Amino acid sequence: MAAKKFLLCFHDFSVWNYQTVMPILEDLKEFVGAPFSVLVIPDTENAPATAGFKAALAQLKDEGFELALHGFKHKAEFSQGRSYAGLAAMSMTNREAEFAGLSEFESSRLLQQGLAAWNNLFETASGTPTKPIAFVPPTWWSNKYLHLQVRGEGMLYEDRFSLTNKKGKRYASPVASFAGIPDFAVNPMFNLGEFFTKIPAGILRIALHPTDFPTHQARIKHLIRAALGNGRVLTRYENL
Repeated sequence: MAAKKFLLCFHDFSVWNYQTVMPILEDLKEFVGAPFSVLVIPDTENAPATAGFKAALAQLKDEGFELALHGFKHKAEFSQGRSYAGLAAMSMTNREAEFAGLSEFESSRLLQQGLAAWNNLFETASGTPTKPIAFVPPTWWSNKYLHLQVRGEGMLYEDRFSLTNKKGKRYASPVASFAGIPDFAVNPMFNLGEFFTKIPAGILRIALHPTDFPTHQARIKHLIRAALGNGRVLTRYENL
Protein backbone atom coordinates (compact mmCIF):
# COMPACT_ATOMS: atom_id res chain seq x y z
CA MET A 1 0.00 0.00 0.00
CA ALA A 2 1.38 3.41 -0.99
CA ALA A 3 2.26 5.74 1.85
CA LYS A 4 -0.15 8.57 2.60
CA LYS A 5 1.41 11.94 1.76
CA PHE A 6 1.16 15.53 2.88
CA LEU A 7 2.48 18.87 1.68
CA LEU A 8 3.70 21.56 4.04
CA CYS A 9 3.23 24.86 2.18
CA PHE A 10 4.23 28.26 3.53
CA HIS A 11 2.31 30.98 1.67
CA ASP A 12 2.94 34.69 1.05
CA PHE A 13 6.75 34.86 1.26
CA SER A 14 7.53 38.35 -0.06
CA VAL A 15 9.96 41.24 -0.16
CA TRP A 16 7.92 42.85 2.62
CA ASN A 17 8.13 40.02 5.17
CA TYR A 18 11.14 37.84 4.34
CA GLN A 19 13.23 39.11 7.25
CA THR A 20 10.67 38.02 9.84
CA VAL A 21 9.64 34.84 7.99
CA MET A 22 13.10 33.36 7.41
CA PRO A 23 13.56 32.36 11.09
CA ILE A 24 10.11 30.74 11.05
CA LEU A 25 11.03 28.68 7.98
CA GLU A 26 14.31 27.58 9.54
CA ASP A 27 12.53 26.58 12.77
CA LEU A 28 9.94 24.55 10.86
CA LYS A 29 12.63 22.92 8.74
CA GLU A 30 14.41 21.77 11.89
CA PHE A 31 11.13 20.57 13.40
CA VAL A 32 10.04 18.60 10.32
CA GLY A 33 13.54 17.39 9.53
CA ALA A 34 13.43 18.49 5.88
CA PRO A 35 12.87 21.57 3.72
CA PHE A 36 9.36 22.04 2.34
CA SER A 37 7.42 24.22 -0.11
CA VAL A 38 7.48 28.02 0.02
CA LEU A 39 5.04 30.08 -2.06
CA VAL A 40 6.62 33.30 -3.31
CA ILE A 41 4.86 36.58 -4.12
CA PRO A 42 7.27 37.91 -6.77
CA ASP A 43 6.24 41.56 -7.05
CA THR A 44 8.81 43.99 -5.64
CA GLU A 45 7.34 47.26 -6.95
CA ASN A 46 7.86 50.13 -4.51
CA ALA A 47 10.12 48.02 -2.31
CA PRO A 48 13.07 50.09 -1.01
CA ALA A 49 15.58 47.35 -1.84
CA THR A 50 15.43 43.85 -3.29
CA ALA A 51 18.97 42.53 -2.83
CA GLY A 52 18.20 41.06 0.58
CA PHE A 53 15.06 39.34 -0.71
CA LYS A 54 16.95 37.84 -3.63
CA ALA A 55 19.65 36.62 -1.25
CA ALA A 56 17.01 35.03 0.99
CA LEU A 57 15.47 33.21 -1.98
CA ALA A 58 18.91 31.97 -3.07
CA GLN A 59 19.54 30.72 0.48
CA LEU A 60 16.22 28.84 0.58
CA LYS A 61 16.99 27.27 -2.79
CA ASP A 62 20.46 26.21 -1.62
CA GLU A 63 18.95 24.67 1.51
CA GLY A 64 16.60 22.55 -0.59
CA PHE A 65 13.33 24.42 -0.12
CA GLU A 66 10.89 24.04 -3.00
CA LEU A 67 9.85 27.43 -4.37
CA ALA A 68 6.49 27.98 -6.06
CA LEU A 69 4.84 31.01 -7.67
CA HIS A 70 1.98 32.60 -5.69
CA GLY A 71 0.32 35.06 -8.02
CA PHE A 72 1.87 38.40 -8.93
CA LYS A 73 1.02 41.02 -6.30
CA HIS A 74 -1.46 38.91 -4.27
CA LYS A 75 -3.76 41.93 -4.41
CA ALA A 76 -6.54 42.06 -6.96
CA GLU A 77 -7.04 45.10 -9.15
CA PHE A 78 -10.34 46.23 -10.61
CA SER A 79 -10.45 45.17 -14.25
CA GLN A 80 -12.93 45.35 -17.10
CA GLY A 81 -12.08 41.72 -17.68
CA ARG A 82 -13.31 40.50 -14.26
CA SER A 83 -16.72 38.88 -13.83
CA TYR A 84 -19.26 39.82 -11.16
CA ALA A 85 -18.38 36.59 -9.36
CA GLY A 86 -14.75 37.67 -9.42
CA LEU A 87 -15.67 41.06 -7.98
CA ALA A 88 -17.60 39.30 -5.22
CA ALA A 89 -14.54 37.13 -4.47
CA MET A 90 -12.43 40.30 -4.27
CA SER A 91 -14.82 41.71 -1.71
CA MET A 92 -14.92 38.52 0.38
CA THR A 93 -11.13 38.22 0.51
CA ASN A 94 -10.19 41.85 1.13
CA ARG A 95 -8.99 42.13 -2.48
CA GLU A 96 -6.66 39.13 -2.23
CA ALA A 97 -8.42 36.98 -4.87
CA GLU A 98 -6.07 38.24 -7.56
CA PHE A 99 -7.11 35.86 -10.36
CA ALA A 100 -10.79 35.47 -9.51
CA GLY A 101 -13.17 35.74 -12.44
CA LEU A 102 -10.67 37.14 -14.95
CA SER A 103 -11.16 36.89 -18.70
CA GLU A 104 -8.83 34.68 -20.70
CA PHE A 105 -6.74 37.67 -21.81
CA GLU A 106 -6.53 39.28 -18.36
CA SER A 107 -5.69 35.96 -16.70
CA SER A 108 -2.87 35.31 -19.17
CA ARG A 109 -1.58 38.87 -18.85
CA LEU A 110 -1.43 38.67 -15.06
CA LEU A 111 0.19 35.22 -15.11
CA GLN A 112 2.88 36.51 -17.45
CA GLN A 113 3.49 39.49 -15.18
CA GLY A 114 4.00 37.11 -12.30
CA LEU A 115 6.43 34.99 -14.31
CA ALA A 116 8.36 38.08 -15.45
CA ALA A 117 8.69 39.28 -11.85
CA TRP A 118 9.78 35.76 -10.83
CA ASN A 119 12.43 35.68 -13.56
CA ASN A 120 13.78 39.00 -12.35
CA LEU A 121 14.20 37.57 -8.85
CA PHE A 122 15.94 34.42 -10.03
CA GLU A 123 17.96 35.78 -12.93
CA THR A 124 21.41 34.20 -12.99
CA ALA A 125 24.69 35.08 -14.63
CA SER A 126 23.86 32.61 -17.38
CA GLY A 127 20.55 34.37 -17.96
CA THR A 128 18.53 31.22 -17.15
CA PRO A 129 16.28 31.78 -14.12
CA THR A 130 14.91 28.95 -11.99
CA LYS A 131 11.41 28.01 -13.13
CA PRO A 132 8.65 27.78 -10.53
CA ILE A 133 7.60 24.18 -9.98
CA ALA A 134 3.99 25.09 -9.19
CA PHE A 135 1.50 27.93 -9.30
CA VAL A 136 -0.97 28.64 -6.50
CA PRO A 137 -3.49 31.46 -7.07
CA PRO A 138 -3.88 33.71 -4.02
CA THR A 139 -6.77 32.53 -1.79
CA TRP A 140 -7.33 29.72 -4.35
CA TRP A 141 -10.00 31.77 -6.14
CA SER A 142 -9.45 31.42 -9.87
CA ASN A 143 -11.10 31.52 -13.28
CA LYS A 144 -11.93 28.96 -15.94
CA TYR A 145 -8.79 29.63 -18.01
CA LEU A 146 -6.02 29.72 -15.46
CA HIS A 147 -5.45 25.99 -14.90
CA LEU A 148 -4.70 25.39 -18.59
CA GLN A 149 -2.53 28.51 -18.81
CA VAL A 150 -0.48 27.36 -15.82
CA ARG A 151 -0.04 23.84 -17.17
CA GLY A 152 0.93 25.34 -20.53
CA GLU A 153 3.86 26.97 -18.72
CA GLY A 154 4.95 23.57 -17.37
CA MET A 155 3.81 24.13 -13.78
CA LEU A 156 1.62 22.16 -11.40
CA TYR A 157 -1.66 23.93 -10.63
CA GLU A 158 -3.24 24.03 -7.19
CA ASP A 159 -6.84 24.94 -6.41
CA ARG A 160 -8.84 24.79 -3.20
CA PHE A 161 -9.62 21.07 -3.41
CA SER A 162 -7.07 19.48 -5.71
CA LEU A 163 -3.65 19.45 -7.36
CA THR A 164 -3.17 19.00 -11.11
CA ASN A 165 0.32 18.29 -12.43
CA LYS A 166 1.56 19.55 -15.79
CA LYS A 167 0.57 16.26 -17.45
CA GLY A 168 -3.03 16.71 -16.32
CA LYS A 169 -3.08 14.13 -13.51
CA ARG A 170 -5.32 15.34 -10.74
CA TYR A 171 -5.01 14.55 -7.04
CA ALA A 172 -7.67 15.10 -4.39
CA SER A 173 -6.13 17.39 -1.80
CA PRO A 174 -7.89 18.60 1.35
CA VAL A 175 -6.35 21.71 2.89
CA ALA A 176 -5.97 22.92 6.47
CA SER A 177 -5.48 26.69 6.49
CA PHE A 178 -5.94 29.13 9.35
CA ALA A 179 -5.41 32.61 7.88
CA GLY A 180 -8.33 34.90 7.22
CA ILE A 181 -10.90 32.88 9.13
CA PRO A 182 -12.86 34.22 12.12
CA ASP A 183 -11.65 33.34 15.59
CA PHE A 184 -14.56 31.00 16.28
CA ALA A 185 -13.54 28.86 13.27
CA VAL A 186 -9.89 28.39 14.21
CA ASN A 187 -10.39 25.49 16.64
CA PRO A 188 -12.73 23.61 14.26
CA MET A 189 -10.20 24.05 11.43
CA PHE A 190 -7.39 22.56 13.52
CA ASN A 191 -9.69 19.68 14.47
CA LEU A 192 -10.59 19.20 10.81
CA GLY A 193 -6.90 19.24 9.93
CA GLU A 194 -6.24 16.44 12.42
CA PHE A 195 -9.11 14.48 10.89
CA PHE A 196 -7.57 14.94 7.44
CA THR A 197 -4.31 13.41 8.72
CA LYS A 198 -6.18 10.17 9.49
CA ILE A 199 -8.17 9.59 6.30
CA PRO A 200 -6.49 7.17 3.87
CA ALA A 201 -7.09 9.11 0.64
CA GLY A 202 -5.87 12.40 -0.77
CA ILE A 203 -2.73 14.48 -0.39
CA LEU A 204 -3.20 16.68 2.66
CA ARG A 205 -1.98 20.27 2.44
CA ILE A 206 -1.05 22.15 5.59
CA ALA A 207 -1.11 25.72 4.30
CA LEU A 208 0.65 28.18 6.58
CA HIS A 209 0.79 31.98 6.45
CA PRO A 210 2.96 34.59 8.19
CA THR A 211 -0.07 35.74 10.20
CA ASP A 212 -0.29 32.28 11.82
CA PHE A 213 2.89 33.01 13.79
CA PRO A 214 3.50 33.14 16.66
CA THR A 215 -0.18 32.80 17.68
CA HIS A 216 -0.77 29.30 16.31
CA GLN A 217 2.80 28.03 16.27
CA ALA A 218 2.34 25.35 18.94
CA ARG A 219 -0.87 24.01 17.39
CA ILE A 220 0.68 23.99 13.92
CA LYS A 221 3.55 21.86 15.19
CA HIS A 222 1.03 19.57 16.88
CA LEU A 223 -0.80 19.18 13.54
CA ILE A 224 2.43 18.38 11.70
CA ARG A 225 3.29 15.87 14.41
CA ALA A 226 -0.16 14.30 13.97
CA ALA A 227 0.38 13.98 10.20
CA LEU A 228 3.71 12.23 10.73
CA GLY A 229 2.32 10.13 13.56
CA ASN A 230 -0.54 8.92 11.38
CA GLY A 231 1.87 7.61 8.78
CA ARG A 232 1.84 10.51 6.36
CA VAL A 233 5.07 11.23 4.50
CA LEU A 234 6.16 14.76 3.64
CA THR A 235 6.18 15.23 -0.13
CA ARG A 236 6.73 18.03 -2.63
CA TYR A 237 5.00 19.41 -5.71
CA GLU A 238 7.85 18.16 -7.88
CA ASN A 239 7.12 14.55 -6.87
CA LEU A 240 3.51 14.61 -8.10
